[in-house]
Amino acid sequence: RSTRSGVPADAIERIPGRLSQRKTPLGELNWIFTAITDTIAWNVLPRELFQRLFRQDLLVASLFRNYLLAERIMRAAGCTPLSVPALPPTYNHPMWHAWDLAADLCLSQLPALLADPQHYEFEHSPFFTEQLTSFEAWLEHGAQRTSPPEQLPIVLQVLLSQAHRLRALVLLGRFLDMGAWAVNLALGVGIFPYVLKLLQSPMLELRRVLVFIWAKVLALDKSCQLDLIKDNGQQYFIAVLDANTVPPDQRTMAAFVLTCIMHRCEPGQSACLGGNLLHVALRQVNAANALLR
Repeated sequence: RSTRSGVPADAIERIPGRLSQRKTPLGELNWIFTAITDTIAWNVLPRELFQRLFRQDLLVASLFRNYLLAERIMRAAGCTPLSVPALPPTYNHPMWHAWDLAADLCLSQLPALLADPQHYEFEHSPFFTEQLTSFEAWLEHGAQRTSPPEQLPIVLQVLLSQAHRLRALVLLGRFLDMGAWAVNLALGVGIFPYVLKLLQSPMLELRRVLVFIWAKVLALDKSCQLDLIKDNGQQYFIAVLDANTVPPDQRTMAAFVLTCIMHRCEPGQSACLGGNLLHVALRQVNAANALLR
């Protein structure tokens, strides 16, 4: 038996790479699968159920991602799968067409890839680039609609890619700037662990948009104070505030973030003061920029 791409079914088991390595064919396919199933679940399930099944436990999330795929396959075979808790039908969601396209692109290259793995240059899927473009189009033309952008879970997955990270962060910042409802949606889809991890990035070009995103998040929800200081996140913002080469508006936002971290939070206050914040802040008293002062 063979697939629609004409590839023998047993060859699928030999797709090169590892699930955890996103630059390999198998890893990229798994990455796209995660983004698509998360997106389908976020757009179809009630928000509380999405949080419980897809964000609270990695193993449960993996189980239900595979259930969504199993439902689609079994429905095509005339079967009706059941789950506990019961889920709304997802087998006919339009995002499955994007999965078909990504899988076909990978499988169509498989014969040549298996025949000469040392020299064949694998063509990576344009899935994430295209989805970022769709999200950008929503920001420019569809932002007045009542329904949220369906690509939001995909944007978070793109933050894992160094090649697309800056563009994804800029678009995410534009989305958060739309108001508290946008920040709530982003927090609900699971933005926090992604942007928390990025505070460890040494890339200076991410700094402006990262500080902006954290200012937006903490202005609405200060409940992440302890998680921030647990990962020493306050040091990132202290360093931004202390850097004379950083534009005043960025340093002002960093000062706001630090204020939020310390607001009615003794561990946050101790962490910031232990990070030499007092001396750094006093140096800004004579800053030329009035807002920073």
